[in-house]
Amino acid sequence: EMLWLLFFLLPPVSNGSIVAKNITTGGPTVTPHIYFCRSPNMEDFACWWHPLSNLTDGEQVTHILTYSTDQEANLECPDYVTGGPNSCHFDSSHTSIWSVYCLTVTAITTHRNYTSQQHCLDVAEIVQTEIPVNVTYNLTNAGSDEMGQNALISWIYPVPGHAQYGWITLVYELQYRHVTESDNWKVKHPLREPQVELLGLRVDDYVVRVRCRAQHSKLWSDWSTTLVMSIPPKPSAGMSAGRWQYGKGNLDKINCHFSNFHSYRPPSSSSEVWDHVKTIPRG
Repeated sequence: EMLWLLFFLLPPVSNGSIVAKNITTGGPTVTPHIYFCRSPNMEDFACWWHPLSNLTDGEQVTHILTYSTDQEANLECPDYVTGGPNSCHFDSSHTSIWSVYCLTVTAITTHRNYTSQQHCLDVAEIVQTEIPVNVTYNLTNAGSDEMGQNALISWIYPVPGHAQYGWITLVYELQYRHVTESDNWKVKHPLREPQVELLGLRVDDYVVRVRCRAQHSKLWSDWSTTLVMSIPPKPSAGMSAGRWQYGKGNLDKINCHFSNFHSYRPPSSSSEVWDHVKTIPRG
């Protein structure tokens, strides 16, 4: 079989790093290169590679990914389709969080084979979570403009089942800034719950964004869609409030004066009475 023949043609490989960074090649790829691996939930994962590109016109190439674990060696990629072109997907039956995976990709051409450097990974260290969604805010206090206002920011993790069984613990980071200050982000981190209250916000428009990661992973999700949050000025006490106080004060004096008459009973101080008093036009 082709895989059996391939093992006799493969050149020696060297040890690689645990997690590959996303690398964009600047020229022709002289060997395949595994540049990124990701698991969304520690139950499955996928890896992607840059294919061989230094081919002559019309030359055909086939890429094969092989891998080894602590328990087994020289296995071929179980799924070249799910992750898209130039990828290998490992479903839950091929994923173990207790094993280290070492992978190589070999490009097979008519003339010779080209093999990538070995790329080794621990599934727990390549967890990259989904992007938080539905970022919203609510103003939560009635303080003065001088003291600033408070806002409760909340969001949703789009796949709650990823954290349901305890495989991963989510950690969030929230950043916010004034709309006019493009690089002056303020940071709230680490956050264990999908909400945080921002205190003492001055009247202005703010930009808010959120991302998350698994507690034991260094890979952050992409940023959420930005939320524009407006902190309005507090409404000042209007003339109607003054009239309410004025009417109520005069009515107190009237009640005091007529209280000398035994048959007089002051009206109930319900909100309906005061609403009626405060709307009497002053003449």
